[in-house]
Amino acid sequence: MGTARKLFSELLEVGLSPNTAVYSSMIWGFQNLNNMEAALDLHKKMISEGIPCDLKAYTTLIDGLLKRGELLVATDLYSEMLQKKIVPDIKTYTVLINGLCNKGQLENARKNLEDMNKRSMTPSVHIYSTLIAGNFKEGNLQEAFRLHDEMLDRGLVPDDITYDILVNGKFKGANALVGTSCA
Repeated sequence: MGTARKLFSELLEVGLSPNTAVYSSMIWGFQNLNNMEAALDLHKKMISEGIPCDLKAYTTLIDGLLKRGELLVATDLYSEMLQKKIVPDIKTYTVLINGLCNKGQLENARKNLEDMNKRSMTPSVHIYSTLIAGNFKEGNLQEAFRLHDEMLDRGLVPDDITYDILVNGKFKGANALVGTSCA
């Protein structure tokens, strides 16, 4: 990123204006280095210079913010993206649902799944596995199995990760019940 930052500065020095692709690449690089301050600064610079922020940049920023637990800032960026009529894709929804589930925001994650349905987008097996794992973690076993059934109804084939979640979750739940009845 040091070299990229130097080239970026050189562009500005010679009077060239970086385009959306250059900014998005820089934002992605800083997010990968977990330098969200630099990534957000670039986003602000884009906006102030009238350079449109694309779906890739928004998704990258939201992903980095959710990984850091900055739900409010991530939500604000997502709202900004939607206001600009930028339509989320499967990667954006994956980032949102994964980040929200990891922070215990299952209701908000479920709303994103519903939004996907409204947009006639089929969630991936990964998205379902993430939601199933989140519900198991919170003790919502009925919802976890309902999501599994919904996934099957959509013609999606669960992968090893999905089955691992279901089997381990089911096993832990069964042990808890057996331990309680024997006490």
